[in-house]
Amino acid sequence: MSTPSPFPVVPAFAARRPFLHARHGEAFAVALAELLGGPSADPRHSAAVIPAAAIPGLVARFDLDGVEELMTLALEPARALARPPVSGYHVGAVALCEPSGDLLLGGNLELPGGSIWQTIHGEGFVTVLARTRGQRIRTLLTTQARPCAHCRQVLAEAEGGMDLRMIDPVGHAIRLEDVYPWPFAPRDLGMEGALPHRRPFASIAVGVGPAADGTELPPIVRDLLEAEGGRAHAPYSGVTAAVVLRLRDGRLIGGSVLESVAFNPTIGPAQDALVGVLAAGSDWPEVVEAWLAVGRGATVNHETPSRDALAAACPTAALHVTYWA
Repeated sequence: MSTPSPFPVVPAFAARRPFLHARHGEAFAVALAELLGGPSADPRHSAAVIPAAAIPGLVARFDLDGVEELMTLALEPARALARPPVSGYHVGAVALCEPSGDLLLGGNLELPGGSIWQTIHGEGFVTVLARTRGQRIRTLLTTQARPCAHCRQVLAEAEGGMDLRMIDPVGHAIRLEDVYPWPFAPRDLGMEGALPHRRPFASIAVGVGPAADGTELPPIVRDLLEAEGGRAHAPYSGVTAAVVLRLRDGRLIGGSVLESVAFNPTIGPAQDALVGVLAAGSDWPEVVEAWLAVGRGATVNHETPSRDALAAACPTAALHVTYWA
C-alpha cells in the first residue's frame, strides 16, 4: 500500500483529474498521434513535445479547465515512452517549460543488460530534454507528486529548481522545497545551478585528427560534439564529455553530461543522447554509429560507462572515441 500523503489536495483538481483519462484518453491519444506524427527532418520537431501553439486548441477540444488538466491527460502517452525491461514498471512525466510554454513528455528508461544505476527516471527524461531545448521546467506532473530522492537531487541541480511546482492527478500542488526542505544544492558549494543557456565549457574544442580507432571524424560530427561539450554542466569535476549518435536515417542526436552537486545522480552523455533518440520519434536499435568525446587521462572516466550504456541499448552500433584538444 502506498504511503499516505502528508499534503492536502486541491479539491477542484481532485474532483476532475482522476476521470480525465477514462473520459478522453482514447480520443486524446489519436489527436496527439496526429499532432506529433513520426520522425521529422525539422530539428524543432519532437515526438515528446506538445508545442505551446497547440495547447489552446487541445484544451478547447477536450473541454479542459486549462493546461494542467491537459498535462494530466498527457500522462498516459508519456508513460508510453517508458522502456522498463527490468522492472516492467512504466512511469510517466509531463513538464511545462518556460519560456516556451511547451509540454514535454517523458518516461523511465532501463537499459537491458546494462548497469542498473544507468536508469533514467521519468523526471530525468524531461529534465535532460528541457536542457537540450534550452528550456527550464516550471511545473512537473507525475503519477504522484513525490519524486524519489535521486530525482529530488537531479531537480535541485537546476538554478531556481527548489521553486519547481509539482502536481499530480490526485490533486496535489506543492513545490520541490516541500518534499526536500533542506537540500544539498549547488549554492552549498558556492556554485550556480544548471541553466540551459549557461555554457561553462564554450571554449572547448575536440581534436581534429582521427578517432582512437583510426576513423576520420566527420566535420558535422565534430561541430556537434563541440556544441554538446559546450552546453555540458560539469562545474564540480571540470571534466566534460559529449556523444553523437547517428540513426539509420542519417539524423544525428547529441548528448552531454549533467553533473549533480552530489555526484552520484549525475546523468552521463550517453544517457542524455538515448533520451534524445526516443524524443526524436525513433528507438535505440536505429542507432548505427556513435562518437564519444572525452578527456584523455581525465580525473573522471566517462568512457567506460558510456560504452556500457551504448552496448546495452544499441549493441550493433560502432563506437568511435576521440579526445578534447
